[in-house]
Amino acid sequence: MLDKSLFVSTEVVEREVELADGKKHKLFFKELTAADISRYVNAQNSSDESVQLFANPKLLALSLCEPDGKPAITAEQALNLKPSVIGPILEAVREVNGLGDEKK
Repeated sequence: MLDKSLFVSTEVVEREVELADGKKHKLFFKELTAADISRYVNAQNSSDESVQLFANPKLLALSLCEPDGKPAITAEQALNLKPSVIGPILEAVREVNGLGDEKK
């Protein structure tokens, strides 16, 4: 039997994220599956520009959640976030999913 730590957790992860306003915001995230990450990578590498542009908002919407685990934002709403906001949140998504620079 594989150790349960090898599987995506259902627990919500809290992170303090400093956004463009200079303030730290308490945000909540869910871990993503390998399939979610694969879809994201494939979308970013797509030859279709609209698919590429929607990759980050979709990833953010999959992970960013309320403290109870319910989605905090839709991909369509995430499309309207300022670039200076989406960047730090995506960095937190990557960190929560073991894809970021954990030495920061």
